[in-house]
Amino acid sequence: MPTPYGVGPVNAYLIDAQPLTLIDAGFQTEESKSAFISQLNDAGHKPAEIERVLITHGHPDHYGLVPWLQEMEIAVHFPERELERMTGKGMRSHFGRLLLQAGMPLDLLIKMDEHRKKDPRPWLDIPSLEPVRDGDVFEFDGLAIEAHHVPGHSGGHFIYFEPDSRTLFAGDQLLPHVSPNPLLEPSLEDHTERRRSLVDYLDTLDRLKKLEPAIAYPGHGDPIDDVPTLIDATVAHHLERKSEIAGLLTDRGQSPYELAQRVYPDVKGYDVFLSVSEVVAHLDLVVDDGGAVIEERDGITYYRAA
Repeated sequence: MPTPYGVGPVNAYLIDAQPLTLIDAGFQTEESKSAFISQLNDAGHKPAEIERVLITHGHPDHYGLVPWLQEMEIAVHFPERELERMTGKGMRSHFGRLLLQAGMPLDLLIKMDEHRKKDPRPWLDIPSLEPVRDGDVFEFDGLAIEAHHVPGHSGGHFIYFEPDSRTLFAGDQLLPHVSPNPLLEPSLEDHTERRRSLVDYLDTLDRLKKLEPAIAYPGHGDPIDDVPTLIDATVAHHLERKSEIAGLLTDRGQSPYELAQRVYPDVKGYDVFLSVSEVVAHLDLVVDDGGAVIEERDGITYYRAA
């Protein structure tokens, strides 16, 4: 289904077994809904026949059609940790605070937030959502899939795994052509703290590799039939990017925003948030390796070469 994002169309998956189940639900536009209905019809089904929806994570291109599905009284299972993030008090202000700490100018933050508001952000009937917890098992006629909490791209991300065929529904944790962005987010344990997104993500990749998936169905792009090779390439990419960012550090402290302008000089609008997220995430690895020293000045975090 189409999205306005650079990553391109988003995938939803229909498990054609009883109960008829949808994994993820596309973007909240009429164009997306029409594509969904058309393709579902091609598969021999109508929306009202769906009995259950499993969401991988709380980004609008993955849960956009949930309100429409809720109107049909279809059971929607939403990652518990994502619900905590979406309903947390003052979460938007926490995101803004983290970006200001990363050195983003206030006027740019305001413009970026105005751009973000143009995207459909569906209102959900939260009480009717059934939370997904780590280790939950969803039964079908003849098979079962496991829910695994895998923080990385988002703090509450889940994947769904069918162990007999070793089929993985990966959401945005594995993408065939790009590396998922390790987003700058507040920690759910303490909103005043920042989640170490890339550290989480690299741990997740190790866990996914140990599942030994035979095939992975990603949130964007084509199915992945060689998961270990993709995981190895993704890890190598992040280590290379870590070295690149470490090489930009000097004796003068630089903010993540300043470094992001050097690494991604052409990004604009909401993509500035993604570029700052990438830099902050890789700086965590540089600091852990002893290659950078953190300094706090006037509410902004600066990094200099160790």
